[in-house]
Amino acid sequence: MSRVLVVGGTGLAGRAVVTEALSRGHQVVVASRRVPAEGSEARLDGAEYYAVDLVAASGFDEALEGVDVLIDTTNGMSRSSREVFTVGALNLMHAAARWGIERAVLLSIVNVDRSNYVYYRAKTAQENVYRQSLLETRVVRATQFHNLVGSIFKAGARRGLIPAFSGIRLQPIDVADVARILVDTAEGVGPANTTFTVGGPEVLGMRDMAVLWKHAVGSRALIAPLRMPGELGKLWRSGGALVIEHSVGQTTFSQWLAAQTASRTP
Repeated sequence: MSRVLVVGGTGLAGRAVVTEALSRGHQVVVASRRVPAEGSEARLDGAEYYAVDLVAASGFDEALEGVDVLIDTTNGMSRSSREVFTVGALNLMHAAARWGIERAVLLSIVNVDRSNYVYYRAKTAQENVYRQSLLETRVVRATQFHNLVGSIFKAGARRGLIPAFSGIRLQPIDVADVARILVDTAEGVGPANTTFTVGGPEVLGMRDMAVLWKHAVGSRALIAPLRMPGELGKLWRSGGALVIEHSVGQTTFSQWLAAQTASRTP
């Protein structure tokens, strides 16, 4: 049993990692900007929670004491949150080295270094901080979560159109599958100082997924064949969201949808 620090452990991926690590008997410490309230969805029984500001380098001593390994699932799309990937990552690696943490695992995105998309550039910088640190590090690059695809469709459906971006195929993966791989890696599976690439069990076009999503949730919105703008659209149209040779996920998009629908049924 190890003492595992999950950085960003109140987010989607972070909560899944906390759940997986606890199920294996690890002691789990969660570092997040704010400690979630008792009884909230973001707070899981059995884990310890500490308020840590990565950019300001505050709260490290309390959170890092006695930690053996850390898993970084930090995320954020705003301009201010991008500092977390650069300044914050550097502060975290320095603090982890001071506390003698033996291993650090970072969650990233497949082909993140192939795009000029601002968010991807920030994540690439974060990867570089990890690789240049004094710790034994592992980077796990995953394809897009089922949840991301669902959120894209849901946001469009509120306006009456489900965006089925043309020319784009994705290989979505379940966040629980990624959490399992992250904890495996934190336990030392695979060679050190390596980048691992993981993808979902199937490749689907955006229209096919839009049809599945619309049927599952009972939406009346129209499926619209739109062109995805920007650098991310360019990458995805070129196949940059696919890693077919690394298909390790177990849960399909349809299975994920069925589970989501079942969880909402009274």
